[in-house]
Amino acid sequence: MNCREVIAQLSDYLDAEAARELCEELELHAADCPPCRFHIDTVKKTISLYRSDTPHECPEQVRIRLHAILTIEYRKK
Repeated sequence: MNCREVIAQLSDYLDAEAARELCEELELHAADCPPCRFHIDTVKKTISLYRSDTPHECPEQVRIRLHAILTIEYRKK
């Protein structure tokens, strides 16, 4: 399994809809690939925060940067 395949299968993996063999391959890859491990952990944390009952404020600097990036991308279209 390579990084692109991990990303392509990540949704099914995190939703527990992937076959056991695929999950094992993905976990083996992530164990030896820090960028994929970081990506998986980040998506898991994002889902956890979204599903939690506790509201989370977006830090001001993150909000400003996100707004700037989205504005730039919107203007490109």
